[in-house]
Amino acid sequence: MITKSMLTKLWPRAPQAKIVTIARIAKPVFAEHGIDDPLVVAHLMAQISHENGAGTIVRENMRYRAPRIMEIFGVGRHSARVTEAEAARLAGRPDELAERVYGLGNTRKARELGNTEPGDGFRFRGGGDLQLTGRASYEHFGEIAGVDLAADPDQIADPEISFRVAVAEFVALRCIEPAKRDDCRTVTRRVNGGTNGLAERQVWLRKWKAVLAEPRAAADPAPLPRGAEPPPEKPLVRSKIAGAATVLGAEEVAQVAGVVQDSVDQAKQIKASAQEIGLWDIVVHAAQMPRLWIALAAIVLVGLIIWWRWRDHS
Repeated sequence: MITKSMLTKLWPRAPQAKIVTIARIAKPVFAEHGIDDPLVVAHLMAQISHENGAGTIVRENMRYRAPRIMEIFGVGRHSARVTEAEAARLAGRPDELAERVYGLGNTRKARELGNTEPGDGFRFRGGGDLQLTGRASYEHFGEIAGVDLAADPDQIADPEISFRVAVAEFVALRCIEPAKRDDCRTVTRRVNGGTNGLAERQVWLRKWKAVLAEPRAAADPAPLPRGAEPPPEKPLVRSKIAGAATVLGAEEVAQVAGVVQDSVDQAKQIKASAQEIGLWDIVVHAAQMPRLWIALAAIVLVGLIIWWRWRDHS
């Protein structure tokens, strides 16, 4: 259901290893969770695309500048209520910032996230395809996915583990039913805890709906077994060359056809002449017939157009 070509199209800056891994494991992972509805897949992938920056974000950086710290964690924006003086001091210090906003420096949030030990704020900062945050979430959703993330949270950087955990989290947060109803707001609330980035998530949802609705012929071809012969080439009438030819305008084709017909008539005249005159005279006679050269040039031009458009479509 999710192919390499889809991911490459929508995540153009994602690492190739991530794209290949998700394309390989998506089908069996979805099967493990009973996900077979394209609409549910679209909602899941929309949330993932927003959270992981179209496949480019692995762990929350936390290396923010002071203005960005105030924008995210400042007074009135986050329970950490970071002041401007603190933001200036914490800028460029990811470990300290994470501990201040997610760890023991913010007891309310630390309790909510299950961060009980010094350093948990940074150790269990946002990570993975749905940006898990906090010791409790790493432990809980890792266990569902069969991975001990509490013991080694850096495993979330592995593309396969990241995707498996994200799907497990999506299901555990009861996102399936609202996804089936096409309720992006509710899905977002359950993933995010609020509606942060709702508009962008809705844009991603439209993109994934569109790509999943494309003809299945766009799916990645299955790899050939080792030593297997490649499939025979398509007949010309079904090939891209023929397809490119069909895009010529009707008027253009009609003009070429008329010139070609004239060339046939000219050829008949040459044949008749050949019965009466010698070979050299035939060559001279043909060279003096400009419409024949125009016809030949038109045929060559059509061939070049077909080749050029086939190259662009291949």
